[in-house]
Amino acid sequence: MPFLSPSGHARAADVVEHIDHAVNVCGEDHVGIGTDGTITAIDDLDAYRAVLAEHVGRRREAGVGAAGERADTYPFAVDLRGVDQFRELIRLLERRGYRSERIEKILGRNFLDYAARVWAP
Repeated sequence: MPFLSPSGHARAADVVEHIDHAVNVCGEDHVGIGTDGTITAIDDLDAYRAVLAEHVGRRREAGVGAAGERADTYPFAVDLRGVDQFRELIRLLERRGYRSERIEKILGRNFLDYAARVWAP
């Protein structure tokens, strides 16, 4: 999620701001969290940084690196990772004043509703 912060180092607060912006732009019925990334906890950020730098270097050499991709930029918010990331996100959204129905929509209900509309008999 490096695009969420000018520094390229997104934090949980940046994620919440992004969600809030999306809800304000298109409404709570049209916002969802993409869960295509890993939820594995990364405890050793120094080791991960080294692996990431190598990976980014190989992608760059192969000509398939993403625009703006940097070896020092994690593809996740450092303080919002691991198996509790969605519980923490729920807590942060609740603190922001989001009610449980809205959070449920954002964390998956909107995708289920969309799938039901698309694949309904």
